[in-house]
Amino acid sequence: MSRKMIIWLIVFLVVLSGAIYFYKEFNRTNADLTKVNADYRVEDLSFLNEFVKNDTLTGRKYNGKVIEVTGNVKSIEKDEMGYSTILLGDASSLSAVRCSMDSVYQSDAASLANGTSVTIRGICTGYNADELGLGADVILNRCVIVKPKD
Repeated sequence: MSRKMIIWLIVFLVVLSGAIYFYKEFNRTNADLTKVNADYRVEDLSFLNEFVKNDTLTGRKYNGKVIEVTGNVKSIEKDEMGYSTILLGDASSLSAVRCSMDSVYQSDAASLANGTSVTIRGICTGYNADELGLGADVILNRCVIVKPKD
């Protein structure tokens, strides 16, 4: 083989590898959280209090991680597109853990009632501090309701 053929073969293999990588990334989907193990299991009030005490340090610990939080349903909100957000926490407090349901599992939220104890798994994406007296919120996205194993 000539030197020119070897160079073209290397270029072809590099381009092919790049094309395969970009194809896989373009078609990648998020993992279904019903099948993912939680990085942390917490209670709603202790989870909130941990953020209130030191939101920077706690954010580094939990942000981007899969969290399984257990607590009482404070309320269920629906936005204009029909997507549900479950608020966990003490009914007398303005603060809550806001669990935005995964679009695939929206119907699971309809079966819950206020005051019901529930365990929800989601990705922690941040904390909204109570700066205006409206209550603090810990935000979980792509949430699913954890069903007890039979």
